[in-house]
Amino acid sequence: MSGNPLFDESYARVFGSGVGLSEAATPFFESFYRHFLKDQPIADAFSQTDMNRQVSMLRKSFFHLVAFYVSHEPSAELARIAHLHHRIGIDSSYYDLWLDALISAVREFDPECDQATELAWRWALTPGLTYMRLLDRLSPSDPE
Repeated sequence: MSGNPLFDESYARVFGSGVGLSEAATPFFESFYRHFLKDQPIADAFSQTDMNRQVSMLRKSFFHLVAFYVSHEPSAELARIAHLHHRIGIDSSYYDLWLDALISAVREFDPECDQATELAWRWALTPGLTYMRLLDRLSPSDPE
């Protein structure tokens, strides 16, 4: 899939042969939010959020991060999400916490996850997260 075999193999163990969009991936993303919401400012930010809807949105946006890594091309949806995060005041430092929470969920769902696997996930998702962080600095206009 990506030229990063540790990521590809772990991804397959976590999501199967799909891309993480199916309902079967919901427990993984629910686990992610359990880890992510351990940070009190983040928990406060999500206190009025419909978490079922949020999990569904994350399943879809996660695909765009993986697609960015594989294709090296950002989607319009990834740009839209970055602008939305900026508009609603999501601090770009939360992307680090987001990735840490995702790695924690990977550890839960991939029985073979080790430090090299964690690094492979970071290597795969960091380009998209970096794109999202930098997009608003380079282009402050909202694409909507």
